[in-house]
Amino acid sequence: MIYIPILLIGMTVTGYWAYLTAYDSVREREYQLLTQTLTLNVLEIINERRELLIESGLENVPVFRDAYQKEVFEELKSLQQATNRHFAIVDKSTESIVFSTMKVPVVLNTQDASSAMIASRTVAFGESNVNDQDVLFACAEFNPWNWKVTVLQPAEPLQSSLFTIAWLTFLVTLLAVVIVSLLMGRVTQILVVSPIEKIKSAASRIALDHKKVTIDLQQNDELGALARDVEAMSGEIEQYVDEAQQANRAKTDFLAVMSHEIRTPLNGIQGLAALLLNTPLSDKQKQYASDLKSSASILATVINDVLDLSKIESGMSEVDVTEFDLDVMLNELVTLLGTNASSNNTRLVYKSKNLESVVVISDITKLRQIIINLVSNAIKFTHKGTVSISAKLKESSTENVCENRLVIAVKDSGIGIEPDRLVHIFDKFTQSDSSITREYGGTGLGLAIAKQLAQLLGGDINVVSKVGEGSCFTVTANVQSRLKVETSNDLASVRDANSAKLPAGLKVLLAEDNAINAVVAQALLEQLDCVVEHVDNGLKAAARVEEGGIDVVFMDVHMPVMDGIEATKRIRKLSGTLGHTPVIGLTAEAFKERHTVFKAAGMNDIVTKPVTVDALQESLLKLAIGQEVTDNK
Repeated sequence: MIYIPILLIGMTVTGYWAYLTAYDSVREREYQLLTQTLTLNVLEIINERRELLIESGLENVPVFRDAYQKEVFEELKSLQQATNRHFAIVDKSTESIVFSTMKVPVVLNTQDASSAMIASRTVAFGESNVNDQDVLFACAEFNPWNWKVTVLQPAEPLQSSLFTIAWLTFLVTLLAVVIVSLLMGRVTQILVVSPIEKIKSAASRIALDHKKVTIDLQQNDELGALARDVEAMSGEIEQYVDEAQQANRAKTDFLAVMSHEIRTPLNGIQGLAALLLNTPLSDKQKQYASDLKSSASILATVINDVLDLSKIESGMSEVDVTEFDLDVMLNELVTLLGTNASSNNTRLVYKSKNLESVVVISDITKLRQIIINLVSNAIKFTHKGTVSISAKLKESSTENVCENRLVIAVKDSGIGIEPDRLVHIFDKFTQSDSSITREYGGTGLGLAIAKQLAQLLGGDINVVSKVGEGSCFTVTANVQSRLKVETSNDLASVRDANSAKLPAGLKVLLAEDNAINAVVAQALLEQLDCVVEHVDNGLKAAARVEEGGIDVVFMDVHMPVMDGIEATKRIRKLSGTLGHTPVIGLTAEAFKERHTVFKAAGMNDIVTKPVTVDALQESLLKLAIGQEVTDNK
């Protein structure tokens, strides 16, 4: 595409030059023929007749001179018919026409004529216009008879010949352009395009597979060198990818172990603090227990932030799309966070637009985490002020599912953010001021996590702030939406969910090797009126289920002798209904990928540590264990 215009211009210029050269050559040839006709034919004929007069001594006899001149005129007429050229003779003294083969008077403009000496005669030649017709002419003087003799030729045949030359030049040029373009295209295809396509294909394979590639290219030019460089680079990339994957697996394993090792004692701290608060305590003891529980919760939040960030950065965080009522979810968050706002003397306000009776399809967990992070930050930095949450969809929803854009704004009247810190507000481990960490606490990860989660949902988070007047964080996300049409089945499901509760005396087997966590879990399950048996490893758990009489098993994953995964597999191999005994995993591993592995081993559900009464009850109700036990009774 680059060569063809250059080639076309070059060939056009060459063709135009060839046309001009041919034009000048043909014109010069015609002038040469005219002057030769004038000097070698016409003037010779005239001069022969004059010499005959001189030899016969009759030159000065008018009658004979006129007769000889008429013979000249007759020969010129014959010459005109033979050559298709016209002849004219003018008296130099009177400028009157003596003879002409043209039917109209001949008036020539000879000012721009060229001159040359031919056969010892001065001849003028050029181009003129006679009666609106272009002609070529050549003229000379015959002084003995005081004549000016002119030979004329119409320019039209010459122009026709030049037009034919122009067309031939154009066709030859076009044909040359086509042939050369095809040849260049073929050569370019072989030497340039084909090697580039091979290199491009190899680069695509590298991008997809991250494996070493081999490029079948033997040429020793720049493209051949590039191909060999790409091959070498692919080998290095394969090595780097392997190392990165090993490092990522090591990081994942490390996080899983650290998650388990940290969450396990943390579960005991939180659980014991909760249990302690349910016992008779003095005011000071109650304050100490409450502070203990709050400190454990803060530590759990920090751990969750670090794990969330690690999952996002390692590409392990996936979008889990579900259908939910966004308006209800946001109202529940306002209720949940309202206590924190009240304790900070802050008013929490929520308003929505076009969300009523609308179902949104997106990742509810990530949306909830984003809003909790933003609202919690707003409450933390706002004293005796207002935090407002507003939500809307860009487009109105219909009964059919359609693509939409969700916009949620969290605005506060707090301390605000300095302009020079706004650029870094979403950086990891960054807050608007280093003193904020000391005064308000936090790791500086919340906003970084929220922004990356929003980007996972196809949106972003932007902030506008002014020191002393507050901040406004705007979240956008790509969602799907539709109008909610409630049926009688939906209403019945809601009534069943609201009325669902666990029956008293549910027989639960708790498999937990950590003594403190076992005490906490057993106490929480007993708050749900469950009858709890405790074993400290998976082998004992499988043996107890085989004996029968167990309604559900809460199975810790990491235990000595036999872990929870192997114990669950052994339970699933039991005959009859025993092999279908519900198993709920208890784990400090917060990674969804690990939960998938646990469920693949046969676990029905997973409860992540630190465990709470609500989490235990929700898991039991989710599996409809209480209903099954009631039906069996």
